[in-house]
Amino acid sequence: MPRRKKEKAEKEKTEETETEEKKKKKKPKKEVYTDPYQLLDEYLEEVITAIGISYLGFQRDEFKEIIKDIFAGAVGQVKSKPKSRTIINRLNSTRDSVMEAIAYNILRIKDLSSLSDDQLEFVVYNVKRGIASLGSRLYEESKRRNRNDLIDILRANWNMYGVLSPFTCPKCGFNAVMPDFSCKICGADVPMKEIKRQLGVEELLKDYASMDVQGFKEILSNGYFYYKDGIVYPPSSSLQGMFFEIILTKDEKSSIANISDTAHHG
Repeated sequence: MPRRKKEKAEKEKTEETETEEKKKKKKPKKEVYTDPYQLLDEYLEEVITAIGISYLGFQRDEFKEIIKDIFAGAVGQVKSKPKSRTIINRLNSTRDSVMEAIAYNILRIKDLSSLSDDQLEFVVYNVKRGIASLGSRLYEESKRRNRNDLIDILRANWNMYGVLSPFTCPKCGFNAVMPDFSCKICGADVPMKEIKRQLGVEELLKDYASMDVQGFKEILSNGYFYYKDGIVYPPSSSLQGMFFEIILTKDEKSSIANISDTAHHG
């Protein structure tokens, strides 16, 4: 090979080597973050005691499964190992939502019927927003154990977080009668007669007749009306959301018509 070509090739090779070395130098080091799941293994006993759930008596592996994601959220993405007290303070600062998440996780890994009384109580007290989907199961289990105290707590939680109905189920006492007249908590079918008793239907329609004569005539003619948010609507109304179709008997129509006539003539 001629001398000039050889020198050029060696120069190019040197430049390539230098470029590769620069690339290696520029390549950032991979950042290493604390593994929260590894940390949980070390802090588990201290954490469950500090947040007040150690009395629930789960096995160690069960406790880890129940709180692992909640714990990881409290640790966050950090490079240096946080102190246990820092993590505990974070968990306690959002205590209500932490306890609610723990209640869901308990039901995710354990059968409801296998829970101890302490564990069931914890779930009932803390499930809150999940009452809409879990209320029926929790009611049945509490009833099976004759725990009327827990049923009272469920009822209070339903009134705050559930799918609240204007009608009370006569069987379980929850305001959970749905538009198909079945109870979302105990599954009972509530008779139309009971719904109308709770409404005080004759007095209700008498008041309505004094405000909307045409609407009242439409209700008498069709034999039914809609009820939503404490308001009577005639059959021609177009409604959204939760509403109830209240069907009148022949006797009720006759009685209501007479009451209305008497009121108008009076």
